[in-house]
Amino acid sequence: MTEADQQTAANKPRRNVLYAQAGGVTAVINASAAAVIETIKQHPDVFGKTYAALNGIHGVLEENLLDLTDISNETLDKMKYYPGAVFKACRFDLDPLEHNPEQYQRVLEVFKTYDIGYFLYNGGNGSMVTALKVAEYCCKHGHKVDCIGVPKTIDNDLDITHCSPGYGSAAKYIATSFIEAATDIRAMHETSSKFFVMETMGRDAGWLTIAAGLIKDVIPDAPVIILPAERKFNKDKFLAKIDQLIESKGYCVCAVSEGLQDENGNYLSIATIEHTIERDYVQLGGAGSVLARIVNQHLDSKTHCAIPDYCQRSASHLVSETDWQIAYDAGKAAVKAALNDEHGVLPIVKQTGSNPFSYCYETISLVDVANLDKQVPDEFITEDGMDITEAALEYLRPLVQGERPLRFKNGLPDLEPIEFSAVEKQLPEFIAIK
Repeated sequence: MTEADQQTAANKPRRNVLYAQAGGVTAVINASAAAVIETIKQHPDVFGKTYAALNGIHGVLEENLLDLTDISNETLDKMKYYPGAVFKACRFDLDPLEHNPEQYQRVLEVFKTYDIGYFLYNGGNGSMVTALKVAEYCCKHGHKVDCIGVPKTIDNDLDITHCSPGYGSAAKYIATSFIEAATDIRAMHETSSKFFVMETMGRDAGWLTIAAGLIKDVIPDAPVIILPAERKFNKDKFLAKIDQLIESKGYCVCAVSEGLQDENGNYLSIATIEHTIERDYVQLGGAGSVLARIVNQHLDSKTHCAIPDYCQRSASHLVSETDWQIAYDAGKAAVKAALNDEHGVLPIVKQTGSNPFSYCYETISLVDVANLDKQVPDEFITEDGMDITEAALEYLRPLVQGERPLRFKNGLPDLEPIEFSAVEKQLPEFIAIK
């Protein structure tokens, strides 16, 4: 930085920061949060107060804010190991501006009241849409606020980025659990169950499902079927492969995406549909049970189904060290973007080396990534659509490397809730959901 640049920076008014978490959590999202706070603390000449909103944009609307300016190093250290979202994430998006302008006016009012100059939103592709809406509205209405996304999602479906922070740890959990269950079935199949299926999260993308394919690195000849959401389900071909594997190995283990569809484009199973004014939210679940029932009737043999559900995204005891570092670096990259006066951007992972795996962060416009889904590429899935290729394994292996030990207390994870005190509200009450 030149002397002139230093003088400009010194004369620049400090602006406050608001950080929030949104969407489904990951085992490492709080590492990103800690990185954001720690990096901000390193630049007191640029940043003023640091706030967090409880429950994402929902908390912004209802002015449920925390002042993190004096957060202790002890709390930050604990956050780095803590699963879930310490500031509470939300399943809530802003309505279209033309349908609900009051929401946008309220966000702007909160930002002005707390002198927010930087809004860092930690979420997946849907959350990036919210960040984009906020960025565009504030810009048009004369309040300078740099809106920056902080990437995360276990689904790994953020587009353009090499991988999403949070995916590696979820993949490690899925692969580990799948390997352990396969070992169980292998030991019992001669007198008991011959088929086990694990259902993973993933509405339209099968990234978590293909993680189960890492079993090949531990049990190379495992009789496995992988059914990612990117391929349609054919019952006859599926049962034919079941017969083939059981004839040769005596048992079969299967991983399936919750979003698996049949050849007519219908989900194998839908748990519930929530109807709202703006949209319908389809909650998936049950694809594994459907497959277990099909195989049970076909083989006339006991089958088992496991649904990791929240466990796959909150397994703090099985965090990938590589994924943790990617998540921490995501928080640092977001603050760096703020320091560079970038606005309406998202830091993404760019792979820079493969042996050993290395990466860096670059920023792209939120416009280029918001609401886009990255699906498992064709070259990662075998021609029959029921297994993964070596290319997929080469992609997966680096992301699950290393362990980050969890602290235990009295034999159990030391995960006592982290408590924060909310700031006193200054604005009239606003109800986000009516």
